[in-house]
Amino acid sequence: MIELAIDFETANERRDSACAVGVAEVFRPDAAIFRRLIRPEPARFSPFCVAVHGIRPEHVADEPDFAGIWPALSARLADATLLAHNASFDAGVLTACLVAAGLPVPSLRFICTVDLARAAFPQLRSHKLNIVAHHLGLSLRHHEAGSDAAACAAIGRHVADMLGVATVTEAAERLGVGARRPGIPISRPPGRSGVTHATLPAPTRRVEGQNFAITGTLVACSRPDAARAIGQAGGTFQAYVRQDTDWLVVGLSPGRTKLTAAQARQRRHGRPVLVDEAEFMAMLGIG
Repeated sequence: MIELAIDFETANERRDSACAVGVAEVFRPDAAIFRRLIRPEPARFSPFCVAVHGIRPEHVADEPDFAGIWPALSARLADATLLAHNASFDAGVLTACLVAAGLPVPSLRFICTVDLARAAFPQLRSHKLNIVAHHLGLSLRHHEAGSDAAACAAIGRHVADMLGVATVTEAAERLGVGARRPGIPISRPPGRSGVTHATLPAPTRRVEGQNFAITGTLVACSRPDAARAIGQAGGTFQAYVRQDTDWLVVGLSPGRTKLTAAQARQRRHGRPVLVDEAEFMAMLGIG
């Protein structure tokens, strides 16, 4: 079983604006780290993101776009289980970049090392990458994609060693940390210009007259896009779980408050029904 850690940095708030990627092997810490700068299209860098990772437009001006780095990246990711610290972010960036580039989205298996660290080190005040890395004595150049990936790999390796198992997958199973498969079939946008997320086709009639709330991060589209699609189909998007909520869509890293409220209401009233993103996308006519 191949286990790799992956980290993306983005140029701005868009998930398809990857400007750097790092990949590290979990059980070969001495192996070379795959590092690439990426030229996002358009190459718009927000001051906030630049302040975080220090990458500027001039640093990527002569670098390939995501489609240009994908052959080398995909060759490494094939058949691998991926670790990421806050997997919903990195899985979302990967999916959005593939969609924007008009490339197929593979079904990849992610294990979130934030969840893993929470289960393994509950005493820590925070489970951010730099906090966990410091706790384990790891060197880290935070927000440099290769260094972040290496630290993520080391966290997974440390937890596996601590539990006496051979893989991070086994460690996650022991600790009750679920694996996520965010690569789901989604429609291709007609062109790259102005595209932020996957284009959502017209939803089915199952959405009409129904009330939807969402918790966690959606991979195939942003929450505002999903809310618009629900509204266009005659449904209603609700920011919170209410008495008349019919469906709660559960994405990656769902919020405990909405889940608890939904489960309590479901026990008493039989609704809302909890569905994952794949089921929700099927309701929207995707997949």
